[in-house]
Amino acid sequence: MEVEQSRATGWVAWVLFGGILLVLLGTVHLCVGLLALLRPEILAGTRADQLLPVSLTALAWLHLVLGAAAVVTGVGLIRGLRWARVIAIVLGCLTALVNFAFHHAHPVWSVLAVVLAALVVYSVAAHGGEVADAYGS
Repeated sequence: MEVEQSRATGWVAWVLFGGILLVLLGTVHLCVGLLALLRPEILAGTRADQLLPVSLTALAWLHLVLGAAAVVTGVGLIRGLRWARVIAIVLGCLTALVNFAFHHAHPVWSVLAVVLAALVVYSVAAHGGEVADAYGS
């Protein structure tokens, strides 16, 4: 019996890390969105409410939609699906741009988020197919 060797590199761990981060961050966004819809008095008057000139209900629905998309994309990325890799790259680039734009408010967090986004985007773009190969698809 012949044993097959995996062609996967260590970058696959970064792809899986990106998928796990998307699931976790999507869950947080879903919780914040539900909180804003069900108990808006808790979030009324917070920084998010003051930064964007939109209603709290609109922000709640934005959090719910983005959260659901992130969870679904994260699961797809962990499974090695091509569409999830494309969406993960777009979300990673968007995250890097947003964090770069707000680096004056949170410099340490923004730099860390941009570096992590860059690592995940590179790993997904260059090595995302290795995850799919591991599943045999």
